[in-house]
This record gives sequence, C-alpha cells and structure tokens, in this order.
Amino acid sequence: MLMLLQLVDVVEKVIVRLARFVVIASGIALTLVTTGNVIARYTLSGGFSFAQELPMLIFPWFILAGIVLAAHVGGHMAVEWLYDKLGQRLRTAAFVLASAVSASAFLVLSYQAMVVAEIAGVEHSPVLQLPNSVGYYSLAVGAFLVAIVTVSVAVRVLRFGWEQRTKVGAEEMPL
Repeated sequence: MLMLLQLVDVVEKVIVRLARFVVIASGIALTLVTTGNVIARYTLSGGFSFAQELPMLIFPWFILAGIVLAAHVGGHMAVEWLYDKLGQRLRTAAFVLASAVSASAFLVLSYQAMVVAEIAGVEHSPVLQLPNSVGYYSLAVGAFLVAIVTVSVAVRVLRFGWEQRTKVGAEEMPL
C-alpha cells in the first residue's frame, strides 16, 4: 500500500512539473506572438497572418495547465463554507466524495473531447493548415490530468489529514 501511495505522489509531482512547464512555455509563446504581431502591425504596416491562429491553438494548453495547478493546491473545489460546517470525519468524507465526482466529470469531459477532436481533425486552420483538433486534444489531456491530480489530492487528505489539502511547500507553488 505504501508503494501505491508513493506512486501517487510521484505521478502528481510529474504532472505538476509538466503543467508548470506548459504554463511557462505557452505564456512565453503567447506573449511573443502577440507582442511581435503588434510591433509588426505598426512597423511593417501589417501583422503576421499566423498571429491570429497560434494564440487560438496555444491558449487552451495555457488555461488547462493552470487548471491542473489549481487542482493541485485544492483551488478548483474550494467550498470552504461547506467544509467548515462539518466535523473532521464528515469533512474528509465530503471532500473525497466531491473529489470522486469531480474526477469522474473530468474523465467524461476528457473522453468527449477526444471524440470531438477526432471529428475536428478533418478541418484545418486557413493559414498554418494545422488540424482544428489541437484545442480539443488540449482539453482532453488537461481534463485527464486534472482528474489524476484531483484523486491525488484526495489520497493526500486521506493519508495525512485535512490540513494537508491545500498545504504545499514553497518549492511546489504553481509558478
């Protein structure tokens, strides 16, 4: 059992590191493309044609990686007013139940996004000719990772207690 709990911890840390990287890399890319397009628009008397498509493809990855980080620190199910009204055992049980419902919903969302991505892959963007499925795949991957991190947080609460739900060390802060 201890090995399983350690595996859950390792998987959560890997996912969080990946999400941090995606937030930073996509944030930099969005900033460069947007700023470069503004500069080009005023200095070259016209912007870049790809500058409309790239942000639409990159932004979903940025948002969903941020949701993964919020799930890691317990931010996507913060209903403190309810938890504060419950005793320790009921609070933990409610949180685990809420985590199970949330993780299930994210898994269903992930599956549905994959189905839609398959359909959307037929169409391509006008300038870069990239498949329109990119955004749906980001939703599928992001929702799947949120489900895993949500379960990991529930395991952390069951293992270490309620106080550990939103406690992360300084080295684990989202950014």
